[in-house]
Amino acid sequence: MSFSKKLLAPMVSSAVALIVVTNYCIVKIVAHPGASTAELLSAIWPIALPTSITVILVMSILYQTLLDAGEVLENNQRDALHCAQHDALTGIASRPLLDERLEQAIRRYSRTGETFAVIMLDLDHFKRVNDLLGHQIGDEVLKEAARRLESIVRDTDTVARFGGDEFLVLQTSLAKPTDVRRLCSRICKEMQVPYGVAGREMTLPVSVGAVAANKRLTTSCDYIRAADMALYDAKDSGRNCYRFFSDKLDDRLKRRDFLETDLRKALQSGDGLAVHFQPQINGSGKIIGVESLFRWSHPTLGQIRAAEAVDVAEESGLISVLGEYVFRQAARFARVHPELSVAINLSPAQFARTGELANVLRQMAREEGVNPTQIELEITEQLFMHKGLGCDEQMRRLRAYGFRLALDDFGTGYSSLSYLRRFQVDRLKLDKSFASSEDIQENIAFVRAAVTLAHLFGLEVVAEGIETELQEAVALEAGCDALQGYRYAAAMEEGEFDIYAGTKLRSAA
Repeated sequence: MSFSKKLLAPMVSSAVALIVVTNYCIVKIVAHPGASTAELLSAIWPIALPTSITVILVMSILYQTLLDAGEVLENNQRDALHCAQHDALTGIASRPLLDERLEQAIRRYSRTGETFAVIMLDLDHFKRVNDLLGHQIGDEVLKEAARRLESIVRDTDTVARFGGDEFLVLQTSLAKPTDVRRLCSRICKEMQVPYGVAGREMTLPVSVGAVAANKRLTTSCDYIRAADMALYDAKDSGRNCYRFFSDKLDDRLKRRDFLETDLRKALQSGDGLAVHFQPQINGSGKIIGVESLFRWSHPTLGQIRAAEAVDVAEESGLISVLGEYVFRQAARFARVHPELSVAINLSPAQFARTGELANVLRQMAREEGVNPTQIELEITEQLFMHKGLGCDEQMRRLRAYGFRLALDDFGTGYSSLSYLRRFQVDRLKLDKSFASSEDIQENIAFVRAAVTLAHLFGLEVVAEGIETELQEAVALEAGCDALQGYRYAAAMEEGEFDIYAGTKLRSAA
């Protein structure tokens, strides 16, 4: 019996009994005291009986109405529960239902050892679909992605939408550890089949992170966080692949979280932070400029690699603060050494997080009392891949303000003549890998070609990573305008640089 029936049945029975008793009482009260009960009932039944029947009929109708209302309520409750447990757009499971089933899988694993896996994936570059074709087309892509995932997994598995273009798969009752790897591989394969949207085909490969049952993980949040770690490891590995959570990955990410906290503190206090300067030498041995290089001496971990510190700053949103610190230190150095060009590295993330980067840099140069023409801003080819950051306009404004631009690590990425024409850089910096390679003959050909190309565009060329006399000879013979590397000096503090520069001047004299 439903909840509605349980509630209404005693109500109707009580009402009927009340009608009978009430009628009887009325009879007793209004009847002549001397009449017998039989005489009284005989007199009253033509009125009381139809009244009772009418009341019973009305109550029956009310009873059925309430039953129908109860069923509607129960259906609405079921619909509400379904909506709460399923994604409105794709119809697959939502986060609450996934959490519930994942907690059940964790308990089974603890009791019986039945293994499972959590797989997280997102569609690489999905934002471009919304930006180029609109959110309606984006929604159709998400629906198709959900259908593909459901067609891949078993009925006992759960596919859920985690949010945006992220999906989760709970794979249960694994027969073999390789089952997870096989499913991840199939997901990567099936999801990169082109989508037919808006009369065109669009390929959206996925990055996938997976974690199998692990005694170190005890809650659904632990597993989702672990799968998320593996997902971002896949992104760091170039996307369109899958990676697995491991204790080593966990330790690495804990270190990153630890460094983020301490970097934030260091940027507030300045403790342990410094900017060092590595000289750039021309063919005559004269110092013509320096490159500013960030250094962080951690109180317990010692010297942190600059590349690791920058990665942490980019991921945590601290890159703008770090960039300002380096720029101001370099500008102060430039003010003291007006005869030198001072190079400062810019991260693509600075363009993304500082929409007015050109104005910000010009304002800081004014505050530090340095002419922008003395500052050289080093950018990498990676920046040109981020077309949505407004690079063209920002770089034109930087040049209009007087800053010089250098294309760093030239030859390692997507080197293109179009970049040189489009952004009108002033310098090319040949990547140090060409100087350090053992195949020196091949390097000579590349360096000569690069220098010839650069000079045709009116650009200067700096050869980085010069460590030996042979590397120096190759770079000079190819026509490089400046050299940089340990053959001359490592990056050093400003005081050390002044001593070094003074020694160079005395030796030249």
